[in-house]
Amino acid sequence: MQKFIIPLVAGFATAFAINFLMSFASAAAGEKGDNTGLYVGIAMGAIVALIFFNLSGNRSTAAAGAEAKQRALAFTPTPGKAALYLVRTGFVGKLAGMNLAVDGREVAQLRSPRFARVDVAPGAHTLRASFGGGLAGQTKASELAFTCADSEIVVMKLSMGMGVVQNPLKIERSSADAVRGELAGMQMTAPDVAAV
Repeated sequence: MQKFIIPLVAGFATAFAINFLMSFASAAAGEKGDNTGLYVGIAMGAIVALIFFNLSGNRSTAAAGAEAKQRALAFTPTPGKAALYLVRTGFVGKLAGMNLAVDGREVAQLRSPRFARVDVAPGAHTLRASFGGGLAGQTKASELAFTCADSEIVVMKLSMGMGVVQNPLKIERSSADAVRGELAGMQMTAPDVAAV
């Protein structure tokens, strides 16, 4: 219910404010009977409501500390675990938080460009990328099965494509060498869980 209320209130407030300001400016200029403010207000209110609706799946996330980022950039796995790097890139949908789950357990939500690191047990796993809120019905969730060995570095690049009916989410396996320089300039998001 909240995913509808906040966008509607924001859209109505925007429409009202723009209509009021444009009507006030028209009255000050001595113009009467012009409905331009009403139409512009309604259009801008609809745009604001759509933006808020699409971002309604976002949740509060914390940035990782400088020490955690330095450890991640060293690409040193935890003994007995594999290091899973989740790297969100791309311009399309960059403000919307992509929900990432490993074996059904939520591990992080990433906006673009950001990354997170999670330790995973060696073996077979499934990574799922999806959106919540208003974007859930407009995008197609994606899953990728992968296996990892003890002390392995696993890098998954995540992005959002453009589709005819639904925008597909893309998960591609990459390598540490391919993203090493890119991650240094990105903000690191603290994962929801340290290990899976």
